[in-house]
Amino acid sequence: MAPSAQPVLPAGGLNPKPSALTTKAPTGRLFHVGIERESAAGMAVTPMKVPDMTRKNEGGRSLAPRSSKAIDKTAETTLRDPITVAMEIAAGDDLSVAELVAFRRQPLDLKNAARNAKNLHSEEFRVWLARESGDEVGEAVCGGLEIMSISLIALVALWPADDLDAAEAKLALDARTGVQLHRREKDFGGSMEAQTARRIRWRRGAFAVPALILPPAPAAPQSDDRGLASWPLERFDLVEGLPLRGGVPAFADRQVVEWSRFARSAPDLGLLVQRAAKMFETCDRLLELAGRGPVNASELMVAAEGARLMGYLAACQVMIWPVHNRDALATKKQVVALINRRGEAGDPPSMQSAVRHITAEAAWIKTLPYDARDRLQFDWNELV
Repeated sequence: MAPSAQPVLPAGGLNPKPSALTTKAPTGRLFHVGIERESAAGMAVTPMKVPDMTRKNEGGRSLAPRSSKAIDKTAETTLRDPITVAMEIAAGDDLSVAELVAFRRQPLDLKNAARNAKNLHSEEFRVWLARESGDEVGEAVCGGLEIMSISLIALVALWPADDLDAAEAKLALDARTGVQLHRREKDFGGSMEAQTARRIRWRRGAFAVPALILPPAPAAPQSDDRGLASWPLERFDLVEGLPLRGGVPAFADRQVVEWSRFARSAPDLGLLVQRAAKMFETCDRLLELAGRGPVNASELMVAAEGARLMGYLAACQVMIWPVHNRDALATKKQVVALINRRGEAGDPPSMQSAVRHITAEAAWIKTLPYDARDRLQFDWNELV
């Protein structure tokens, strides 16, 4: 018998065919990122979730496809930033040690997040191909899809690889997203710009995992094995069960209002910078206090990890959202200075790389002005 393939976890609300839904039993706390509909009684009912990234009971959660009805009540639907939702467990400006520990230990299904990120990125490409020239609504839909996709990539990149599933999610995104260095023929005389080389290093660093955490690749078939046409080539296939990258839009053409509205729902970037700075200061103080050997030193260390993670996620939010004016550009430069200082503080190189990688990817969001990309090149310190 051929080994079973990885479960297909289609993105919630992305209209997968019901026959394609095959999942494991769910594990862990559930939190949603997606379109929620308010009933007349004011209770939230969720016919669609985009995307669902936590484990409930033992594995991913299977999600019902959205109805294909035309959108007629725009006020009833809301898409939410997945980074914001991930940090809701520790909301507020004055967090306790217990809240930071709870944030750090919440179980996120990074494989599902990675699959959603790839699916949204591919859908953005399909919508861009299908739109008409000068279609501002189509560009807004592309912007919303890419903002959500890059936000999920930031979560996967920054969240520590606590287990094999997280490590496999990181490696899968590393191989399928961002600037890639493809194999060249022997007679090809290649050349690479310095900025492209940096982007490749940032991407590799952002998704790096300890080598010892990974098991061997799937075993090769033996002489009496069958099912060779579907024999797994890797432990986690990021695109298995997802629509092909090209072609016509798979779902966003029926969710135009939701995605275009999401693209215009930027958070307050100034508050996010303040939050990042405060979380980094909290991290440093907790590490120093833990180093003095108190009884709860291990708890303080976990809380420090949570504070640092929240700081980097807030920094990524600032760099992702395509607000482009003089104030926003100044705010993004504050983040660059903040992250450069964190490199001197000895933060993990993978987290330093992740912010740089996310910033480079976000510069290509379609709702930015045509000439904005040149002004979104920042003076990052070299990684140490």
